[in-house]
Amino acid sequence: MKRIVMLLVGTLMTIGVANAQLLGFGARIGIGTGTYDFDSVSIEGGSLESVGDRVGGYQAALFMRLSIPTFIYIQPELQLSQRDYVFGIKYPSLPKEFKTIKTYRLDVPLLLGVKLGSLRLFGGPVWRIGARQYVQGSSTPFDIEFNNNDIAATGGVGVEFDGIMLEVRYTSYLEQTSSEVVVASQHRTLKINHDGTVQINFGVLF
Repeated sequence: MKRIVMLLVGTLMTIGVANAQLLGFGARIGIGTGTYDFDSVSIEGGSLESVGDRVGGYQAALFMRLSIPTFIYIQPELQLSQRDYVFGIKYPSLPKEFKTIKTYRLDVPLLLGVKLGSLRLFGGPVWRIGARQYVQGSSTPFDIEFNNNDIAATGGVGVEFDGIMLEVRYTSYLEQTSSEVVVASQHRTLKINHDGTVQINFGVLF
């Protein structure tokens, strides 16, 4: 699937060279907030629980926009995002222990959009092509392996004036996903009920 995405992006660039007036490039930056909810699982002497709080992050992206015709466009993007995930470890008669996974991800959103004057409506799939993560928190050893093969969907609305853009987008996974977690050498599979983010982005189009 990732090869197909890269091939499509290359094809769009070739078409764009022949139709320079329809091709634009841009960049955007923004902030985001996400929720991550899963079914609690038992571990020896306690449980691993979803915290449920919204956690902030940020993102930056480069993109190419090909208009076909001028009010419809295809926009492949290369996005780097940072987001935290918080987990709660609960043992009887002890305060709940919190673990934070700080993630850095490289994604490829592929958007199909419509321009209605200064208004934009868009949506499409998102593929993850790279990721790194770091564990924060003391005491109980903890790690998690996210399913990087999961495909997300994104959609949003934006406004543009003279190449300056402001947008809001929501991204979530298409179906229930799973992640493998290790707590104090105990392996468990988490059933994820919800994993979504809301982004507010500011950008420029050249």
